[in-house]
Amino acid sequence: MSGGDQIFEAKERSMQTHAVNGALAIGVAQVLKLPFQAASLLVLPRLLQPIDYGVYAMIDPLISISALLLNFGIGQALIQAPSLRRDEVSGLFWITVIAGCAAALLMLAGSPFVGGFYNDPRAGVVAAVSSIFLILTGLTNVHESLLNRQMKFGWVAMISVVGMALGFVASLSAALAGAGYWSLVLGFGVQQIVSLVGVWLGVGWIPRERPTFKGLMRFYKFGAAIMLAEGAVVVAREADSVLIGRYVGGVSLGYYDRGNKLAIVPIQRINTVLQQLLLPILSRLNGEDERYRYAYLRVIRQLMLFLTPGVVGVGVTAPILVPFVIGEQWAPAAPIFAWLTLSALHRPVSMSMDLLFISQARMRDYLAWSAFSTVTSIAAFVTGLNWGAVGVAAAFALSDLFVRMPALWWWVTRTGPIRMGDLYASAAPFAAGSATAFGAVSLVQHLSIANHLALLALSAGAAYAASWSTVALFKRGRATLRDALGLIRTELPRLLRRRPDHATPPH
Repeated sequence: MSGGDQIFEAKERSMQTHAVNGALAIGVAQVLKLPFQAASLLVLPRLLQPIDYGVYAMIDPLISISALLLNFGIGQALIQAPSLRRDEVSGLFWITVIAGCAAALLMLAGSPFVGGFYNDPRAGVVAAVSSIFLILTGLTNVHESLLNRQMKFGWVAMISVVGMALGFVASLSAALAGAGYWSLVLGFGVQQIVSLVGVWLGVGWIPRERPTFKGLMRFYKFGAAIMLAEGAVVVAREADSVLIGRYVGGVSLGYYDRGNKLAIVPIQRINTVLQQLLLPILSRLNGEDERYRYAYLRVIRQLMLFLTPGVVGVGVTAPILVPFVIGEQWAPAAPIFAWLTLSALHRPVSMSMDLLFISQARMRDYLAWSAFSTVTSIAAFVTGLNWGAVGVAAAFALSDLFVRMPALWWWVTRTGPIRMGDLYASAAPFAAGSATAFGAVSLVQHLSIANHLALLALSAGAAYAASWSTVALFKRGRATLRDALGLIRTELPRLLRRRPDHATPPH
């Protein structure tokens, strides 16, 4: 760390200690956020109409892409850098702030064109108001990255909980007052403000120093590849909403948005948690192949153990589950949701592979993969558009499972500590478990159970029982189950205090 300022570094503790503190903080945060996340997904749709979500979803891609351009990969560059100086960070901060203000002006000026593109003037008005969010993003980005670099996971967790809670309360209050799509805009804005205030307080640094702009190119060279790669991912993720909003209409987009959010958002939140916790740790373990491999494979096995049976269960029960949880008016979203759960089956693992590219500084590989993912995703969206929103979901899910997933797993393991055999050997028990869970839950649907809650509960139990029974037939599956039981018994910290380099890696 020579030449760097210690204010930007984590406290001198072992990686195991940071991992323990981070896991505990993030775990507690997820528990505290759960009621608000559930209410946002389940309560607000009962107060709003599909067109409200459709109008907001028309603008969401614009905000996401603009925020990505503002970050320019600098966040990951700040986390990955061996050392940082205050004058350098100050320079990066002021560049980001100026860029945020410029982006806000461009969005404001372009808002009439947004309304014209979607043939809906409401979208243009929302775009104009949302330009304020880009200014807030410019003020937040650098400090948010510094907070993660410092491994202040408790602060990160607190900010996410408070933001989620206050954002939901704001949206709920506005929805009850009849604000329609503006309630969604307000909720997002409140979360932005909470994040801004929280990261500034957490980092403990105010950019008073005279900024320097010399030598910053190394951050932008590193960040440019990440920005292009993540930009491709965002384009692939948001192109479906743009196409449906433009060519099918706001109501269909509203159904698609809810189906997509119910299927993918929980997975994306898990990926956000993994990035906060694992990226700093994997970056420090890069070069220690056995410890790196052990840490990563252990995490993804637990993800598959606990998530894949649930994904199968909700996918099979979608025709009952979706109207039950968000209201009968959302029944057309059920087939969209069901198709997208195919993609959600592998997403917890595949989305974590971004961390492998970044922590190993494989920016060219990351960029090449992102380009491939974008091209194939957009091709699937355009193909599926002929059959409306359901067709878009089906085309994306099938191409994701049978084209992008195997391509990504091959590409990410060409070099580095993780081998392709590691991934497929780790996934095999859970793939078999998913197949048996599908059969078990499908059989449950033929039972004469009039109470939908009872049917859903029985389906969930059948999914996990069938899946875990199958997983237990495999040697690696039994090892993962024992590991999970150990985590529960020791409440995670005691297990993580064991040194990975002294432990026997899983076979």
